[in-house]
Amino acid sequence: MATKTKHYYSTDEMSAWDRVKKAFANDWEQTKADFGSDTARDMDQDVDDTVKQMAGSDDSFENREQAFRFGHAAQLHYGKKHSKWNSELDNQLRNDYDGDYDADRRFIRHAYGYKYGTSR
Repeated sequence: MATKTKHYYSTDEMSAWDRVKKAFANDWEQTKADFGSDTARDMDQDVDDTVKQMAGSDDSFENREQAFRFGHAAQLHYGKKHSKWNSELDNQLRNDYDGDYDADRRFIRHAYGYKYGTSR
């Protein structure tokens, strides 16, 4: 169905929609995981997280992307030596990370443990 109001949408309105759309997508993924889907990711989030994402708060995905990317890259680099998170790996990653490790540690750890294409 084509919309005739497309020209009414400002850049700010579309940016807000993009945040809301991502928050809804994350919430839907979490809901499927909560109900036992074998294909959904457990995103460890609740309603408060969804609202923060929709509002564009500091805790949105875009503000955590560096940590998620680092955790994923670390898993590719250190995964054979450290198949599971441990104190040796934690210390190594603390030394390797360019950001605030303590603030981002849980996001790094989540990405490190995430196995693309498999259920958790």
